[in-house]
Amino acid sequence: MTQYDLAHRLVEARRQHRLTDAPPPDSLPPDAATAYAIQQAVLAGLGESTGAWKIGAKAPGAAASGAPIPASLVLASATRVARAGFFRVLLELEIAFRFAEAIEPRREAYARDEVLARVGVVLPTLEIVDSRFSEWPNVAPLAQLADAQNNGALVTGHSVPYAGFARGFDFVSPELEFTFDGKSLMRQAPGNPVAGNPVAGIPVAGIPLAGNPVGDPRELLVWFVNHCAAMGITIEPEWTITTGSYVGAHRIDHPGIVHGRFDGLGDVEIELT
Repeated sequence: MTQYDLAHRLVEARRQHRLTDAPPPDSLPPDAATAYAIQQAVLAGLGESTGAWKIGAKAPGAAASGAPIPASLVLASATRVARAGFFRVLLELEIAFRFAEAIEPRREAYARDEVLARVGVVLPTLEIVDSRFSEWPNVAPLAQLADAQNNGALVTGHSVPYAGFARGFDFVSPELEFTFDGKSLMRQAPGNPVAGNPVAGIPVAGIPLAGNPVGDPRELLVWFVNHCAAMGITIEPEWTITTGSYVGAHRIDHPGIVHGRFDGLGDVEIELT
């Protein structure tokens, strides 16, 4: 299987809403660079533009990864969405950012202070996790990366200006709520593993306590800006950059309303029909 073959299969899986087989070990993307190229080929094959990115890492300082999200799959809060439009639906509550200006590629790496100085707004999001592979979650990480890092869609809440807000907000351990039809999806007992790996996308049994695996998700923005620069991609100010789940990934198998809230930031919800 060539890079083109996998990209074509992922495009057809989306167009026909039909699961595809994961590539066998000898046909996996050989490296992350190839997986990222497949992501872009799938966007082009769908005739889509980028509307957002998802980025994440397993732990503070761990290697990060990400994927573009098609503009048609970036939805406003309170949107009604048919569950049948996805192969499976897992929901994650996240914090996202938009930059105040376009960021052009350059040879010199962007420093942390440069990146954060360009952040324009912050907003709550819900990510729908999905996969086009029938074997998911038992799929090699590089194949998952090629498949938009298991993104199904992104739901965005109202944004607030980053300047000023950031000084008084706890990005590591924010107060939050996460409910399905008014019932909390949060556990109070410690010792529970994170239920959604933002890098591998593999769910783990149980419902976790709140906390982004990377700690402060703003650290991921530095990786993201330099990742795009290395790929020759200009970051557009309208793109929503979502940075990993604070609540793991919770599978939703019934119609209802998923609601998330970060105290001091705001609410975001989606009605699944």
